[in-house]
Amino acid sequence: MKAHTVLPCGRSRMLFVLPSLVVLAWSGGGRAEESLLERDVLPILTKQCLGCHGGLRQQGKLDLRTVPAMLKGGKSGPAVKSGDLDASEMWARIANDDMPPHEKKLSAAEKAAIKQWIAAGLPTVAQRQQDDAPLLPAGSKHEPRQVAAAIDQHLDRALAAAKLSPAPRADDAEFLRRVYIDLTGRVPTAEQTAAFLDDAQPDKRVRLIDALLASPQFGEQFGRTWRDWICPPELPSDGNGGAQPHKQAQDLGVWLAARFNVGDGWNKITREILTVEGEIKTRPQVIFYGLVGEGGKATPDGSTRAVASLFLGVQLQCAQCHDDPYRSWAQTDHWALAAFFGKMTADFTKVTEPATNKGGAQISIPKTAFKNVGVNVPAAFLGGKHVAPPQDRSLRSALADWLTARDNPYFARAFANRVWFYFFARGLVNPIDDFRELNPPSHPGLMALLANEFAAADFDVKHLIRCVCNSEAYQRTSRVASGTSESATATLTTLFGRMPLRIMTADMLYDSLKLAYGDPKLDLRSPDTKNSSALGQAALVADPYLEFLRRFGTNEEDATDFTHGIPQMLTMLNHPRLLAGSKALEAYRKARPAASPEQTVEWLYLSTLSRRPSADESADAQRYLQKTNDPVKGFNGVLWMLVNRSEYLFVR
Repeated sequence: MKAHTVLPCGRSRMLFVLPSLVVLAWSGGGRAEESLLERDVLPILTKQCLGCHGGLRQQGKLDLRTVPAMLKGGKSGPAVKSGDLDASEMWARIANDDMPPHEKKLSAAEKAAIKQWIAAGLPTVAQRQQDDAPLLPAGSKHEPRQVAAAIDQHLDRALAAAKLSPAPRADDAEFLRRVYIDLTGRVPTAEQTAAFLDDAQPDKRVRLIDALLASPQFGEQFGRTWRDWICPPELPSDGNGGAQPHKQAQDLGVWLAARFNVGDGWNKITREILTVEGEIKTRPQVIFYGLVGEGGKATPDGSTRAVASLFLGVQLQCAQCHDDPYRSWAQTDHWALAAFFGKMTADFTKVTEPATNKGGAQISIPKTAFKNVGVNVPAAFLGGKHVAPPQDRSLRSALADWLTARDNPYFARAFANRVWFYFFARGLVNPIDDFRELNPPSHPGLMALLANEFAAADFDVKHLIRCVCNSEAYQRTSRVASGTSESATATLTTLFGRMPLRIMTADMLYDSLKLAYGDPKLDLRSPDTKNSSALGQAALVADPYLEFLRRFGTNEEDATDFTHGIPQMLTMLNHPRLLAGSKALEAYRKARPAASPEQTVEWLYLSTLSRRPSADESADAQRYLQKTNDPVKGFNGVLWMLVNRSEYLFVR
C-alpha cells in the first residue's frame, strides 16, 4: 500500500498510515515475534474498529485509540486487562466474532496478534524503546564528527539487533555525485570530479562537504526544496481563474536560498515567514499564506494545517471538522491554533493585521467545519495553555515566540526529521508530519539526538546537515551485494543500512543537463507545436523552466518512486536540442585541441556520470567513434548515450 504523505495545501491524504514501523528498530533489541501495539495491533483496530470507537464516534463511550482509553473502557467497563484474556471484554467479543459487527470479521492472524498482545501485558513500541538514549548530552552543541559518530552508533545497534550488516562505504565517485546533487542540486563538472577523484588526502570528503555548504548553490537547492514542500502541486489562480503565481513562488525559493546562504537559523527564517506583513514586492514570503489558503487567499484553517505540518510535524487537518478519529487531536486543538491567524488578511500580494488585538485572542468555528459551528475557541499553543492577546504586537508574533523556542517539543524534531527524509527518502518518523505517541520514531534515540543538536546549535541548518553528511550512514553505498534477497534489501534500507536509490528531482535534472550541454537557457519545449505529440508533449507553455518541471516532475513524497514514463523518455531520446550537440563539449575541444578520443570520452563520463569509464566502456565508445566519419557527431552521440542511461537519472 502506498502511503501518500502530503503537505497541507489542499492535497489528498490517507487518513491513517502506519509507517515508521515497517520493521521494528530499537537499540535494546526485542523479539520479532512479539506483538506490539503500534506495529501489530493498532493497524487492525484502525481498519476494523476505530470508525465506531475512535475520535469521531465512540459507541458505548468506548475509545480504542490508546492503551489508557482501553483500560478506562466504556459503559460496559474496561475493554482490556493487562495479561488477563478472560477479563478483557474486547478479546471476548473478538474471539466470538461479535466484533466487528459486520460480515467481515478479523482473520485468524489478526486475532492471534491481539490475543498475544493482551496476554503479554499490552506491550508498546515506546516501552521497548525507552532506554534508547541520544548518546550525546542535550543543551550543548557538538563537533560534527561527534554527532556523526553518534548517528552511526544508533544505526549500527539497530542493525545488529536485526542481525543485519550495513552496506560498505560508497566509493569516491558514488559519494561525490551524491553529495553534489544533494547539496547543490546538480552533478559536478568534469574538472570538479577529476580533482576530487585524484585527491589523495584522507579528509577530502569532509572538506568537500564544507565547501559545498559554503557555496551559493547550497542555498539555492535547499530553498527550492522548501519551496516545493510549501507549494501545492497546482498553484491557485487569481479570482478570474487566470494567472498563477509561478514567479512569486520561485521568488519564495530565492528568498529562502538567501536566508540559508547567509546562515540564518531556522528559527529566524520561520519567524520571518509566520509574522510577515506588507507587500510581496519587498517580502517574497508573503506568498506563503496565499499558497496554503483557499483560492489564493489566506484562511485560518489553511494556515493552521500548514504551520502544524511544516513547522511542528503534526497533522491537524482532520481535527478541523471533528475530533480526529485516529489521533488524539481534538477539534478545539485545531481551532485554538487557528485563532492566531484569525485577525490576519492575506493573499498573493500582501499580508495585513490590525495593530491592536481588540476582541481578544479567539476564533469562532465557521460553518465549513460542520460540527460545533459558532463555538468560540480561545487561542492556545498546541497542547498548551490559552494565550492572553499581546497588547503591542500581532498574535502571530506570540505564536512564533512559542514555536521557535529551544524547548518547544515539536519544532526542532520536525525540521530534523525532514532533513533526514531529504537524504534518506524516509523519515525517522513516517509520515514526516505525523509525530504522535502512537507513531514513534523507528530510532527514537537518534531522533532525540538530532533534535537536541539542532536546538543547541541555535537551529543552524548547515550544522545539522554537516553532521548527517559526515556520518557513515550517509556515505554508504546504494549497491546491493549479490544474492541479497528483496526482503533483506528492503529491511536494510528501512533501517538505513544502505543508501536508497533515489531519482533526481526535475530541478536537479534540469541544472545537470544545462551543465552537460553548456546551455544555461536549455529549452526542451516542442519546437513544432503542430506535431508536439511526436515528443510526448502537451500544450506548449511560455516558460522553458516551467515546462521542464511539468514534464519531469517527480513524487516529492517518495524520492525512490520512478515516475518517468513515455513522455520523458521520448523527450530525452528524440528532442532536437539534445541531439544538436553540446556547447560545453565544443568549449572543451576548443580549449584542448590535442585531446585524444580517449581523453574526450573520459571527459564526457566525468561531466555526466561523475566517474571515469571502465575499460570496456572506453573500448565500446572508441568502436562507436571509429564508425562515424564526423568526430563532432560521434562525441555528441556518446553524450546522448550517457544522459539517457538510467545511471544519469539516479542519485545513488
